[in-house]
Amino acid sequence: MRWNREEKEFPEKLGDDLVKPPVKKIWYRGEWNTAIFSKCAAVVGSRRVSRYGRQAVEEIVPRLVDAGYTIVSGLMYGVDQLAHKTCVESRGRGIAVVGYGITNVNEEGADKLGDKLIEGGGLVLSEYEGEQVSQRWMFPQRNRIVVALAEIVIIVEAGSQSGSLGTAKLAREYGKKIYALPGPIFSPTSEGTNELIASREATALTLAELTRLTGLRGAKEMEIKITMNAGEREIYESLRIVGPQSTNELGRHLSVPARDVLTLLTQMEMKSLAVNERGVWRVS
Repeated sequence: MRWNREEKEFPEKLGDDLVKPPVKKIWYRGEWNTAIFSKCAAVVGSRRVSRYGRQAVEEIVPRLVDAGYTIVSGLMYGVDQLAHKTCVESRGRGIAVVGYGITNVNEEGADKLGDKLIEGGGLVLSEYEGEQVSQRWMFPQRNRIVVALAEIVIIVEAGSQSGSLGTAKLAREYGKKIYALPGPIFSPTSEGTNELIASREATALTLAELTRLTGLRGAKEMEIKITMNAGEREIYESLRIVGPQSTNELGRHLSVPARDVLTLLTQMEMKSLAVNERGVWRVS
């Protein structure tokens, strides 16, 4: 389906005079509901997402969803797809803006993930119809739609030459609030985000800032903690603060025998408090 700029269903945010070149038509997949555009957060970043970046997305996106944000990104491999996947897992609504024809399959895993977004009440958008093949210039141009739809733009990871820095530049031009995830000084994928923070072009997205932005997950967090015993709570806090860890890493960090840690983790998995992915545990 398609909406033209002159039609009342066309997203008001895309009609802003700041959006250049103007968006004249928008093709979409999913059930159209203009309410999905009312409160949006763009989550973008490197195609080479690190373990640290993955942990951050899996903390940031559920909080945004809980705070009522629609998650907007580009459905590209890396941070974009992870943001959409986490949105689906959090039962949130997402908007994927692609840089190729609306029925084309251009990116690995994008078609299935797009379908899951749609099943959850989300949308896949494109300026291009049918099987239009992507060209390099389409992706930077696609980013103006991602930014225009969002109230806030979060850059998770970005190298010094990352396309996400172009997204940040657009966000400044459009007057959007920009957040960047502070990263390790030795990480190439944090060079761009650290520079955005150092130059004051973006606000550092610390846990305290994330709480101010989204509100504490209060009742839900307390409900989760009440269901845990002391050992489970200790592991949960370690996974939440330190990040995903193996059973042996948790045992060393907490000075608890690995077999006891595994018993607690198994209990936590049964309660949907922890998830095991290829031998590494994280909070669910």
